Amino acid sequence: MAQSLSAATGSEIEHVTRLCQRLEFFVDQPPLQVRALSHGASNQSYYVKTVQGEYVLRCYPAESTVCRQQELRCQHAAAAKGLAATPLCLNNHYQVMLSEYIRGAEPFDYARHGGSALLSVLAQFHQLQVQTTTLDYVAYLPQLLAALPADCQINKAVLAEVKQAAQLLSSLAPDLVLCHLDLHQGNLLWAADALWLLDFEYSQQADSSLDLAAISLHFNLDKTAEAQMLADYARLRQHSELATLLDKKLLDKKLPAAKLLYSGFCWLWYLALPDCQTQANYWQQQVQALAALKLQTT
Repeated sequence: MAQSLSAATGSEIEHVTRLCQRLEFFVDQPPLQVRALSHGASNQSYYVKTVQGEYVLRCYPAESTVCRQQELRCQHAAAAKGLAATPLCLNNHYQVMLSEYIRGAEPFDYARHGGSALLSVLAQFHQLQVQTTTLDYVAYLPQLLAALPADCQINKAVLAEVKQAAQLLSSLAPDLVLCHLDLHQGNLLWAADALWLLDFEYSQQADSSLDLAAISLHFNLDKTAEAQMLADYARLRQHSELATLLDKKLLDKKLPAAKLLYSGFCWLWYLALPDCQTQANYWQQQVQALAALKLQTT
């Protein structure tokens, strides 16, 4: 989901500084500097500097139901392959995770840094062996609906399209991998001529097409760029046993369903958050546009 630069108040920074002082990790190295980094819709991240190093502190909402141990396992596995910053500690009592800070980083730019760099990292991430849950697309939708405010008005026609996409993707031969499931620019950093993944909150086993769909949607790939992405990804992961699952005809059938489903997930996720109606409207329009395109091609 899209992120924006936080305008942190002095009281917010003071609160985070006191929080750091309560963490055992900082007992021998009290914070010298704390400042806000880009904030997501549900989590806040802060830069923390001590005499011994620089770190990123992620703070989670108290009502979050995400399994942070699973998130930690995914980040550890990615860091071991040089795909992510190393996580240093998780404190469930204070709802924070501390990681190494990546110096000299800038947001990843698909056109400037190259889509091949992203696909190479993604192919490596998809081959990581991590114990996680497996996303059930059909069962996940009621969970998202249950999180909506009681007065939320749902477009039933849009929801029907999302449900149909979930059923279609579930019916196709799966290429189950460790998916990131939140591949937007705010979760991709470029530093030292390498791409780094951030935020493994949603990472779990799912079909590879969902991450490919996220790339296509968040980076507005046209048909030519999308076709090149699919070909490059299949080449990077090509093994004899994957030939069928990564067959072009199957990917061409999966990707439209995955794009519609991913857009639907984003739509419902934003509807559940306060002050995110603009983002929810955007993703609803994405679902409607993809549904209209589907009708034109059938």
